[in-house]
Amino acid sequence: MPKARSLIEAYNNFVVEPLKTDEEFKEFYVERPEGAPSPIEELKDRIENSINSEKYLFLGFRGSGKSTELNRLSRLIDKDRFIIVRYSINELNVSDFDFRDFFASMALKVYDTAEKAVGIERDIRDDFRDFMMNITKVSEQDITSYSKTGISFSNLIILKLGREAKTREYIRKELETKISDLIQKLNWLIREIETKAKKRIVVIVDDLDKLTRGQQAEDFFYKNYRLLIQPNCFIVYTFPIPLAFNPYYENVRHDFDDDVILPQLPLKSRDGKRINEENLNFYRQLVGRRMDLGLIEEDALSEAILSTGKTSEFIAVMRDAAIKAYRKENGKITKEEIKEVLEKLRRTFDRTLTEAHKKRLLEISQKKEARDENISDSITRELLFSLTAVEYEDKEGRWCDINLLLQPLVEKWKKPS
Repeated sequence: MPKARSLIEAYNNFVVEPLKTDEEFKEFYVERPEGAPSPIEELKDRIENSINSEKYLFLGFRGSGKSTELNRLSRLIDKDRFIIVRYSINELNVSDFDFRDFFASMALKVYDTAEKAVGIERDIRDDFRDFMMNITKVSEQDITSYSKTGISFSNLIILKLGREAKTREYIRKELETKISDLIQKLNWLIREIETKAKKRIVVIVDDLDKLTRGQQAEDFFYKNYRLLIQPNCFIVYTFPIPLAFNPYYENVRHDFDDDVILPQLPLKSRDGKRINEENLNFYRQLVGRRMDLGLIEEDALSEAILSTGKTSEFIAVMRDAAIKAYRKENGKITKEEIKEVLEKLRRTFDRTLTEAHKKRLLEISQKKEARDENISDSITRELLFSLTAVEYEDKEGRWCDINLLLQPLVEKWKKPS
């Protein structure tokens, strides 16, 4: 994956996906600025030195690079002392997601790890398989049939959980009264692995911040957080940062060992008058790692950075601008292509905002704070979930503003319709 020397190569290097492989990290990873470093190194040290099986919440706005940092965590933790179980809820049906689906699938992931890493004592294995087959109504015939295609017991049930509403219905009904039984069996599996392998388990749960609805995310964490701390191993849960603006968050936070925040990098000062050159340079390096900087005009690059400021959004803008410049048979990306892409994104945002949303965004823009008026008021949380409002943290403290992309619309919103 060499640095791009043409617009088409640049288009293919600017893919909005987390970095995963050794090669991708070597070619594309950029260290975060000293003023807003990644918390991953500290989290690694906590895990490697804790005598307890701690539970962590990992917060950050969508598109800020959380999945890439969690992939780094998986690479940094000492493999001689720990077994990493990486797990994304995207393997399930995220639009129809329930805490019972989650615990069943996590137990299956740990079971799969046990089978591959150490093997499982027959009585524990048979007890777990019988339990899972009973609550999902998966038959021996299903298992035999799918095993011929190379699909394991665990992956078969996770596949059915993701694709079949009937399987989800079965499992939720059964686990209404048996969720504690499932967690007990999960803990038996964890003890079996850790004893045999002489290593401790770290489960890293990604994409929980991508739950499709705010209420769905609140139900998962706020109604079930005491269950989330019951498995007897290290667990890192991605947590939707908009939920941290809910008063219930304080109740949840104290039950976990730490809440780890990947800060959003502000490109301007709180008053908007000064550019943060250190953070600006971070985004320049993201481009410089992926393509020859001669493929974009300097003012076009500055426009792209200062109009986005979130990693995934910025990379998407660069990708779309590269293909537009190629189609125009330009030799490089100009400010014109960047503006076209930005305007399309703005129209998409503007189309979905209600008058109540716009009014609250104007308040956030003026006060630099994002708070709902009361527990039943969810407008601010909706804006944070949709990334139309963003929280920053720097030497000036913690503050909020509207998405940089939407700044040009502020004056339009101020005018009476």
